[in-house]
Amino acid sequence: MTEPLRLYTFSISHFSEKIRWTLGLEKLPFVEVPWTPPFHVVAARRSGRGTTVPVLEAGDVRVQDSTRILHWLDTHRGPLTLLPADEASRREALAIEARFDDVGKHVMRLAYAHVLRDADAVVKLWTLDATPMQRRVLRASFPVFRTLFRRRLDVSAARVRSSRAAIEESLAFIEERTASSPFLVGDTLSIADVTAAALLAPFVCPDEHPVYASAPFRAGIADVVAPWQSRPAFAWVRSTYRAHRGPWPRAAEVRASLAAD
Repeated sequence: MTEPLRLYTFSISHFSEKIRWTLGLEKLPFVEVPWTPPFHVVAARRSGRGTTVPVLEAGDVRVQDSTRILHWLDTHRGPLTLLPADEASRREALAIEARFDDVGKHVMRLAYAHVLRDADAVVKLWTLDATPMQRRVLRASFPVFRTLFRRRLDVSAARVRSSRAAIEESLAFIEERTASSPFLVGDTLSIADVTAAALLAPFVCPDEHPVYASAPFRAGIADVVAPWQSRPAFAWVRSTYRAHRGPWPRAAEVRASLAAD
């Protein structure tokens, strides 16, 4: 009997979105279990590789890190259609996946360097799936968590400039690769496309993502992304979401949480 899949996430996490989207495209049924940072730490450490999300659970097996999850799914629930069968194309797709995983970290640094100044906005996003007690604790403790998070992300001016440059380079890469094709590898959607689109989504704010498309989120990130709004790479992310991002089962629940006081 195939063990059911449970995916532990943050609603706000673009790395969680990468796997959530992948599972949907591969038609692999799963139950999403949203965690609330930083209250997730104990549960996440049971996976043995730190405190990051997403974490995939199948029976007694827990797999942490989006790339490790992809390979586990390909071995145990695959073969995945998003991983090309041709070996050369597969290597290329996985190389681009790794490249945009790194871009995803730069997106986090640049975004939080800007929005961490707005305590109310960050607490709202971090507590989308929190209990009332967790909200109260996080709001009261936020100055401490903000200091720790700034240190973890290293939001120094030099590192923020480096992250902006890395994102600029990634946009140019997408524009070069998609000048004559809607796909980054070959002639069909692959994990390269899903990863690039998902990890840039917090800046592009596609309509299909209930958190990133919300008016407060778009307003909070507007100044950061204003120079890029007319870039073809941003248009590519929007069109990739529009064409290939299926429904998110928890979308209505997340929108309701965003709308709540």
